Amino acid sequence: MAGGLFAINREFFERLGTYDSGFDIWGGENLELSFKTWMCGGKLEIVPCSHVGHVFRKRSPYNWKPGVNVLRKNSVRLAEVWLDEYKHYYYNRIGNDLGDFGDVTSRVELRKRLNCKPFEWYMKNIYPELFVPGDAAGEGEIRNLGDGADTCLDSPAKREDFEKPIMMWPCHLQGGNQYWMLSASGEIRRDEACMDYAGKDVILYPCHGAKGNQMWFYDPHNHSLMHGVSRKCLEMTKDKQGVSMETCNGGPRQMWGFQNFDPSKVKIEYV
Repeated sequence: MAGGLFAINREFFERLGTYDSGFDIWGGENLELSFKTWMCGGKLEIVPCSHVGHVFRKRSPYNWKPGVNVLRKNSVRLAEVWLDEYKHYYYNRIGNDLGDFGDVTSRVELRKRLNCKPFEWYMKNIYPELFVPGDAAGEGEIRNLGDGADTCLDSPAKREDFEKPIMMWPCHLQGGNQYWMLSASGEIRRDEACMDYAGKDVILYPCHGAKGNQMWFYDPHNHSLMHGVSRKCLEMTKDKQGVSMETCNGGPRQMWGFQNFDPSKVKIEYV
């Protein structure tokens, strides 16, 4: 498997239905194979000192279809077949734009025939440390409610983007770089990255679970986002291009609204 280089028993691979023939070109096959390996009676092991060969072509031999997001199509097919109710977390991230992902009937029947476990079993037994968006107190866009009523917090979350300042961008309701989650313990998350403030810029940094620079208090009454350590509040800059941390004053540029917020899920007290 490219992206990690795993070998698989051929008989087991065929029993699992090999790759989804509805997948196009590239993307999603690594996740599908991992999920169904665990959920359908197998296991994936890391064996020290093992060797797996992998031959790369000099160029891609595929013709990419214009106007088709291949990775998204494959990922939606994967979600429809294997993620059960958890698929909606992914759909929210892509603005519920599923597109044409084809017929998955045969893959659903394959899963039933193999008597595979539910995805919830996978989450609880194979990857219990993963943050589940359903546990979040807030999720979706974080919109400035003052002078920038059409402006949202925006940041890519790839590792090469870590430690770059978080910016503001017109709200688009398409998820992606504007999809945030407020954890019950006060983290503002994008996948494995958290909003972090250490005295200079507000950035994304790998979540560490130790609170500190990554703990935020959201007050749904005055709509402020206060940093736990500095006691300063998140404020949109005057040019509406970025954010800064300023003394809390209740001003309009310090007012923020989560697209969805459930105060009953908050486990820290606003002080």
